[in-house]
Amino acid sequence: MIIIEHVLYTPLSPPLTLESDGIEYHDLSYNAWVSRGRNACYNHQSKPSSSNCLPLLLTNHRISTETQVILGRMKVDYILDISVKDDLRLLLTWLSVPCLTTHITTLYANVRLFGHVIEKRTIRSQLGDGGRLGFHWYFYAALERFFRYGPVGEKKRKEEDESSGYPRNTKEFEDRKMLIDTLVLDFQSADLELSFPPEDVTYKQWSRRHWGLDRGDRSETSETLSSYKTRPEWLCEYLKAWISGLLYMSYHTSKFGQPLYEHIGTIQMLVDGQLYHEFDLAAWLARLRFTDSTSMMGHLPTDDRQSGFWKWKKETLLRREAQGFPVIWPSDDELGRREV
Repeated sequence: MIIIEHVLYTPLSPPLTLESDGIEYHDLSYNAWVSRGRNACYNHQSKPSSSNCLPLLLTNHRISTETQVILGRMKVDYILDISVKDDLRLLLTWLSVPCLTTHITTLYANVRLFGHVIEKRTIRSQLGDGGRLGFHWYFYAALERFFRYGPVGEKKRKEEDESSGYPRNTKEFEDRKMLIDTLVLDFQSADLELSFPPEDVTYKQWSRRHWGLDRGDRSETSETLSSYKTRPEWLCEYLKAWISGLLYMSYHTSKFGQPLYEHIGTIQMLVDGQLYHEFDLAAWLARLRFTDSTSMMGHLPTDDRQSGFWKWKKETLLRREAQGFPVIWPSDDELGRREV
């Protein structure tokens, strides 16, 4: 059994560079604001991985039985490597998937930064009408796909048009409704060639680059920023603010914030293995109140937004409780009064 446990538990090594051939998955219609052909790929490791326990199940009756016993008792954690190139391109690699289940204890996402700070001319294509204001939506798309399908490869159909590579119907597969007790995002620098910006270069200056606010800035700091690599705490802070925006459930973000409350118990953000911030989703959900139809639930018809919000909140509290997620119930009959 020790050998079987070693096979199932041992993770793969993350890719050393981002030169690997990644594959974009188009087997679902993403809610995330993404478009095809842009910067987010999954890496297919060529060597056998711990996610494939099928040979152990088929070897003989004894090994199959022992494998099933181990899979049934093991703590289920997944490890995902997210390599970020030049503040833009993402390459995702599943390193450890001990068994395919719908409820996992921890999803460790190691976010490793390669390359330089995004360039001014590149950020222009990320802004404006049809732009996506940064690459964080690909982080969301990766989560979105995991919520629906788990850590599996691209799903194929017999009737798929091989000449185009795209499925005819992107809503055909059954959702597996994955649950994550704790999502851990650990940000770290993996680039050994470039140096960090000087100490007098601040996070504010870096974030202005991502918002396209330094396009007219001709200062030396702005002109030389892309010759340095991004500090991992900057990307962590950037995505922390973005996740907060989703959890606030505003007019434009409600439909993106809902799945986070429904599928995740707690979100932890680390920098070089040290806790930077923790989102207590139970407390966030407890504080959520419907404000008005112009400020929340913009994906619903105007007349349905208030009732839709309170109905969703009640159902989400019940669902989180049933799933074993942390829950803070209202101290009064707020939900009963508000669900109209």
